[in-house]
Amino acid sequence: MKHRISAFFIALVATFVMTATAQNDRSNVLKVYNWADYLDLELIGEFEQWYEEQTGEPIKVMYETFDINENMLTEIEIGQEDYDVVCPSEYIIERMLRKNLLQPINKDFGPNTPNWLGNVSPFVVDKFQQMATQPGMQVSDYAIGFMWGTTGFLYNTRLVKPEEVESWSALYNERFQERILMKDAFRDIYSVMVCYANYQDILDGKVSRDSLVANITDQNIYKVEDALFRAKKQIAGWEVDFGKERMTQEKAWINVTWSGDAMWAIEETAELGVELDYVVPKEGSNCWFDGWVIPVYAKNPKAAATGSTSCATPRTPCAI
Repeated sequence: MKHRISAFFIALVATFVMTATAQNDRSNVLKVYNWADYLDLELIGEFEQWYEEQTGEPIKVMYETFDINENMLTEIEIGQEDYDVVCPSEYIIERMLRKNLLQPINKDFGPNTPNWLGNVSPFVVDKFQQMATQPGMQVSDYAIGFMWGTTGFLYNTRLVKPEEVESWSALYNERFQERILMKDAFRDIYSVMVCYANYQDILDGKVSRDSLVANITDQNIYKVEDALFRAKKQIAGWEVDFGKERMTQEKAWINVTWSGDAMWAIEETAELGVELDYVVPKEGSNCWFDGWVIPVYAKNPKAAATGSTSCATPRTPCAI
């Protein structure tokens, strides 16, 4: 889970219900595959009602969640699961484009749906276009940016001082022995640790963060392995989605996690007397983007005559 959805979800999902092509009789079922806790489940019923009002046809949403990108990708690439719309992160979207696992999104706007695509951040548009796998490809034809955020420290303000987590070197503070949880997500952890391990070279202008992350070398893999090995005594465990609960229960003091999980935990503990905060260390962090895509195996046959497409501007509950 990275973070919860906004009220724009109702309009957003219409993009895919009304544009998905299909080749079987699953015309009244929409299969959605999303991050856990990205959606207020009450919106599903609202969407089903809205869809029938717009099209005159009933729709039933089959909603499933995944914990990490790679599990989702395996189900679609290897298992050829027929999800109609999924919400992967940008590096998985790029991989799906390279493997021809996505179909284009129909952008024939109908009269009843606002054009949210006219309000997308130029920064996000540029980042998504960088995923183009061939000259002339418009990534916006295949993916609509939805959420963005960072990786950083979620920490207990009663047990940890702000200055103690201003740097990734907090991972080596012996005061935090077996008090730190790490997100079990290779891409996120590797990205921040390879930049931390080469931070002086970044400051000296010898290398850029983008090149460090894009070009995985044996030398940098060794540096990351060494950096994590030296932090071993402080790491209480690796988690996919239980870290935020451990933090709310004060069973961990620090969690290397996504900004969305951090904000969820901060909000949940507001009434419990546990004060948490989130910070991006001074050496920097990766910035991730999630977007909606239609896999090639989607089987929803409904393509509404109005061809409505809509999208919410990517947003996150925390700032970089």
